[in-house]
Amino acid sequence: MCGLSAYCHLGTPQKDTKNSRLDLKGSLESIRHRGPESDGTYISPCGRCGLGHVRLSIIDLEGGHQPISSANGDIQVVVNGELYDHDHKGHVFKTKSDSELALHYYEDYGTDFLHHLRGEFAVIIWDDSKKRMLVARDRFGVKPIYYTTVNDVFMAASEIKAFSALDWRPEWDLESIIMPPTILPPAHYMTVSASGTMDTTKYWDAEYPDKNIEDKRTLEEMIQGVHDHVVESIRLRLRADVPLGVYLSGGLDSSSIAGVATKLLRDSNSDAQIDTFCISFKDGGIYDEGDIAERTAAHIGSKFHRLSLTQDDLVDNYERTLWHVEQPILDLNAVGKFLLSGYVRHKGFKVVMTGEGSDEHFIGYPFFHTDYLREQDRSTPKGFGCIAEEDRQDMLSDRLAGSYKFIHYELPRETKINTKARFNDSDLPYQIGKMLALSTDFMNSKVVSYHGPAVVGSTVLDSIHGDIRLKATTKWHPVHASLYLETRTFFPNVMLTWLGDRVEMAHSIEARTPFLDHPLCEYTNSLPPSVKLCGQDPKGNRLNEKYILKEAMRPYVTDEIYNRTKHPYLAPTSKPGVQPIVRLLNKWVTKERVDHLGFLNWETCETIKERIIMTGDCMAYSSMLKVISLLILHEQFDVAPVTYL
Repeated sequence: MCGLSAYCHLGTPQKDTKNSRLDLKGSLESIRHRGPESDGTYISPCGRCGLGHVRLSIIDLEGGHQPISSANGDIQVVVNGELYDHDHKGHVFKTKSDSELALHYYEDYGTDFLHHLRGEFAVIIWDDSKKRMLVARDRFGVKPIYYTTVNDVFMAASEIKAFSALDWRPEWDLESIIMPPTILPPAHYMTVSASGTMDTTKYWDAEYPDKNIEDKRTLEEMIQGVHDHVVESIRLRLRADVPLGVYLSGGLDSSSIAGVATKLLRDSNSDAQIDTFCISFKDGGIYDEGDIAERTAAHIGSKFHRLSLTQDDLVDNYERTLWHVEQPILDLNAVGKFLLSGYVRHKGFKVVMTGEGSDEHFIGYPFFHTDYLREQDRSTPKGFGCIAEEDRQDMLSDRLAGSYKFIHYELPRETKINTKARFNDSDLPYQIGKMLALSTDFMNSKVVSYHGPAVVGSTVLDSIHGDIRLKATTKWHPVHASLYLETRTFFPNVMLTWLGDRVEMAHSIEARTPFLDHPLCEYTNSLPPSVKLCGQDPKGNRLNEKYILKEAMRPYVTDEIYNRTKHPYLAPTSKPGVQPIVRLLNKWVTKERVDHLGFLNWETCETIKERIIMTGDCMAYSSMLKVISLLILHEQFDVAPVTYL
């Protein structure tokens, strides 16, 4: 894992680089935490292009420095991430690094080289013969890459802060309440020509089966298929020239990774022992999974490391976490993961495996249940896992009458949602938007008058292509449609950011995600809904989530994990009274700070602030953390106040 920064002049390049305002080395220094061990730069002979790279060495510790050049020097590449299955033949390799594979595949296949890459990556390539820059991101968005244009200079980097040394100054985009630049979507690449032409292309997408065609595979074949794909994905991700650990919680996903990894290592060394790392919350009650994780660690014989945290620890490190995440965060989960990554680095590790991506493919989250119940599953073999039709309709009615549960938030179910008719009558587009955006009440009257009220559901739904929306409502089962929407919106922009790359790389930790191996995901997507979320399993259990993964991983996990229902990783939330979160509220949510920002409504902020202190209201707490995030980012990045209204 590494950090990237690059630029490309779109007009006449500036040859006098000594007087350039594009400080590539300064840009790299701002993301030094991503690659503390070495750095490298390339400036094209014509002065048009600059590439920069900071390195965290995992494979080929002595070699593997970047940028990497082709034999004739025409092609230069910088890579952030890890590429697997990379024993490529047919080229003379300068290094033993997996990153060099991107260069040679590009030589062989041009822009189609991305079809041949397996792993988590962001890539920037300069092709001097074409005077063209190519920027690409992995299929699920595990690794970030941002881009923008300033004064006829295109620039791209792993983090927003890297642009400050490239003559960029942040300002608020009130349409989305973020600081531009733009993040390249997952599974896309863009080409930038010397003439200024920019094209963005999707090179991969998720697909799901026709909901009306019965799958001819047997359940046993499907279980074996999942088993083999998971084991192969973990096997590939065990390759490293430095020690490797596993983030372990009390759930099926990380327990499966730890169990399979231990088995694979002991196949060649009977004394092999993997290190596992867990967060434990002191007095955390239901939030604390430390004891369950420790029992799993004992079962597989791993060396167990527990980091115990208090809510004071989380609040005290909120601002540091936000500096690395670079976008509003609405709970303290990210801070816990940030501190865990620092703990792992302190223990001498650079590489871990984590369980992200399993819930998005094996239907793990309870908020998917309603969309599973919307239609009978006609694709499952011989009706496996289906609920009797009358029972299905009754269960759906009960859920629609109750509140909407998204992750750990219990939200009132809205009756008038403008996107329901466009997306299988589902609440999900609206609820995702509502979770991420501040409501119109938080905006001052000038913002509402200028931009109009927020239409959060439409914003989320319009972010996916029209042909996909058509498939989602005519060909795919509703729960598969919701899986697609979540993996293309909330998952890359929240889960893989707050709980992924940004809080891991803050401490120079490379995290590998076996459940986001694209051959595994393509296989899992091809399965009928009812073998993943089993409406009624052979033992009579209803809505048994990740059923097929449990069966496939049964040899590697404890009975406790096998029988446990989904419990997402959560940090403790606020409580009434004098809690640590009140320190953040009193420090940041003041009339002076809110008014200086230029677009928030102080009266609303003041009211919600008092509600949290008095009641500990969960949704008010989440909304106010968004406000606090904006106020902190405004100061950390010296963002200009909004004055045009």
